[in-house]
Order: sequence, then C-alpha cells, then structure tokens
Amino acid sequence: MSLSRQTVTSLIDLIEIKLSCMTVQDRDDLREKVTLQKAMCELSALTGARITDDGISESVPRRGRRRRFQETVSGYA
Repeated sequence: MSLSRQTVTSLIDLIEIKLSCMTVQDRDDLREKVTLQKAMCELSALTGARITDDGISESVPRRGRRRRFQETVSGYA
C-alpha cells in the first residue's frame, strides 16, 4: 500500500495537532504521546524529511518493578 505525499503530510499535520493539544497525566498518556511521535517520524521518513526520534523511547517508564541484579562480592562467586 502506498500513500501519496499529500496524504502523508496531512497525517503528519493531524499528529502534530493532536500532540499540541495533549496533556500527559499518566503513563498511558505518555505512551500514546511516544507512539504518536514515532508514527510522525515514520511518516516523515516516507516523505524524505527526517525527524530524529532521539530520546523518545527512553522517556517512557516501564511497568512494574525494575529487575534487581545480584551483586557479586569480590572473592565470592
């Protein structure tokens, strides 16, 4: 499926409008915002313009507890 350049730019405009109106209140809102930013990056790549997605994926906190790694004490296995 291919999209015309005009369609892709319209989709990018709609995403930008939604992002400008969004207020992030919880993790679900933040995930939606990051998803929209990634979609905008992908769409801009289709048009030839590059929007970098630096730091987008790191801004979403993970669910649940973080995994604890066992610390090894020197001299013990």
